[in-house]
Amino acid sequence: MNSLQRTQAVMAGRIPDRVPICLHNFLMAAKEAGVPLRDYLEKPEAAAKTHLTAVEKYGYDCILIDLDTTMLAEAMGAKRDCTPNEPGHIAAPAIRSLEEVGKLKPVNPQRDGRIPVLLEAIRILAKAAGTEVAIRGNADQCAFSLAGLLRGMEDFMMDLVEEPDSPHLRQLLEVAYQSHVAVHRAAKEAGAHFTSLGDSPSGPDVVSPAVFQKFARPYQERLVRELGWPVVIHICGDTSAILDQLAEYPACGFELDYKTDAARAKATAGKGHVLFGNVDPSGVIARGSPALVREKTRELIECWKPGGRFILNAGCAIPASTPPENLRAFIETAKEFGRYE
Repeated sequence: MNSLQRTQAVMAGRIPDRVPICLHNFLMAAKEAGVPLRDYLEKPEAAAKTHLTAVEKYGYDCILIDLDTTMLAEAMGAKRDCTPNEPGHIAAPAIRSLEEVGKLKPVNPQRDGRIPVLLEAIRILAKAAGTEVAIRGNADQCAFSLAGLLRGMEDFMMDLVEEPDSPHLRQLLEVAYQSHVAVHRAAKEAGAHFTSLGDSPSGPDVVSPAVFQKFARPYQERLVRELGWPVVIHICGDTSAILDQLAEYPACGFELDYKTDAARAKATAGKGHVLFGNVDPSGVIARGSPALVREKTRELIECWKPGGRFILNAGCAIPASTPPENLRAFIETAKEFGRYE
C-alpha cells in the first residue's frame, strides 16, 4: 500500500498494512522549510511548499493542512490579529450582541478572507502528491466554536447560560454551521481526500457534557451525515466525559488530545470510529527524549492498533521547537510496531 491507500483503508474501516501517520505539524514544518509563518497562513504556494518539504523529509502518510483557528471567523467579520511567528487570534468579535446576528452571512469560500488560500494550497498539494499521499483539509471551527469567536467567547458562554432558548442564539449557530459546511465542501472539491474540524471550546474542559449535547453535538452529527465522506472531529483537552456520546455518532473520525483516557476511548468511540492521536505534542514529542517518544508511541500503538480504526498523530499541533530526532523516533516507532499481520 502507498500512503494514500493506507490512510483511505483505515477511513473506510478496513485493516491496512500498518498504522498510518498523519501529522498536525504546520508550525514545525514551516520553520524547517524556512517559510515565515505569516506566509504559510496567507500564501498558498508557501503553505504547499511547507507540507511537501516535510512529507518528503519524514515520510509520513497524510498531510494535514490547517490555516489556524481564525480563518472562518475572520472571513465572517471578526478582527484577526497575529503575533509574528505565531498563529492568529481573534482580537475583536464580529457582533456585540445576539440581536446583531442578522449582520452575519454565510461565507463564499471562493472569495472570502483567507479561505481561497486554503483551497489553492489544497489544489497544489493534490496535483503534486495527491495520488501517493492523503490530504486532509481542515475546515476550521465547527458551529459551536465559530459562534463563540463571532460573538466573543466570554459573551457567548454567558448567552448559553442566560438565553439558552433565544432564537438569536440558534440563528448564530446556524449561520456558523452554514459557513463551516461550505468550507468542507470547497476543500473536498479542491482535492482533499477527507476533511476535518476543530471544536475545542465544546469539550468538557470548557463546558459541561449537557451543554455539549445541546449546543455542539447536533451540529457535529449533522455535518457528518450531510457531507457523506470521512470527517475528523478534533476537540482539545480531556474528552473522557463525552466519549459515550461520541460513540453514538455516525461513522467518522475523532482526533483526541493526550489528556483523554486512551483505553476508555478505544472501548467506546473507538469501537465504530477511527481514532486519531494522541501522544502529548509538548511534554513528549517536543520536550521529551527520543527514548520517551518511542516509549509513549509504542504504548499508544499497543492500545489503539488492535482491530484497526487508528491513525497515529500527536494529540494536537506539534510545536515548532520539536527536535527532528524526536519526530523521526515517533514515525519510526509507528513503522516498526504498527504493522498488521
